Amino acid sequence: MTVYVVQISDLHLFAKPHHRLLGVDTEASFLQVQKAIAALDPLPDLLLLTGDLSQDGSAASYARLRAHLQTLPIDTYWLAGNHDRLHTMNQELHAERLFGDKSFSRENWSFILLNSLVPGKDSGYLTERTLLWLKQELQRSKAAQHHVLLALHHPPFSVDSAWLDQSALQQPERLFGVLDEFDHIRLVVFGHIHQDLHRRREGVDYLACPSTCVQFRPKSPQFGLEVIPPALRQIWLERDGSFKTQVQRVGAALQRPNLALKGY
Repeated sequence: MTVYVVQISDLHLFAKPHHRLLGVDTEASFLQVQKAIAALDPLPDLLLLTGDLSQDGSAASYARLRAHLQTLPIDTYWLAGNHDRLHTMNQELHAERLFGDKSFSRENWSFILLNSLVPGKDSGYLTERTLLWLKQELQRSKAAQHHVLLALHHPPFSVDSAWLDQSALQQPERLFGVLDEFDHIRLVVFGHIHQDLHRRREGVDYLACPSTCVQFRPKSPQFGLEVIPPALRQIWLERDGSFKTQVQRVGAALQRPNLALKGY
């Protein structure tokens, strides 16, 4: 049976409703994407949020996100990004159908969500404890004969954009050293770079998700934005380990982002 997943990322909500990031109302933009998710037929089996859910890490931003998500009859899982505050997320992002679980299963697929947040830094890092836990979870899923979808916030490689590459996952070879021990990992999804990206490494597909607000210009040596709509990523996971995916742009860009404004 197919497992239907929708990934959204980099919401950048604020404590105050409808506050703007680079001139864009991040909450209005997110609600536009949420409306598109609610209109999907069929609805996804689960919603996966891959970090930077808040811009300011405030309890108010997470509480309001929780209220928005509770209007969707979809199991929702989340992980932290560099703008998030994990302790506050753990306090606020729990409700019916909203889970903080970092390892769970659907059909014959295992989902493993990694915390790459380093408080006070834009770049990501996986601790030895996290890598040990990952290896244990991969061993467990292998024994269960499951395929694996792995999620984290930071990209584990260069994305050919000099300013973004400074904030990628640091020492990614440590992650690859674990992943290369296993042959049942099918794909790795992440956010952070506010753009669609698909790479393949050692038989594993790596997918980035655009943001629900502002979009970064691909392969730009310096900070740059694209005036294109927000998006969600749809993923269909098949029983044999194969998958299909597409990025769905939602409506039109609500506002033209302004590079002259500070805030990211």
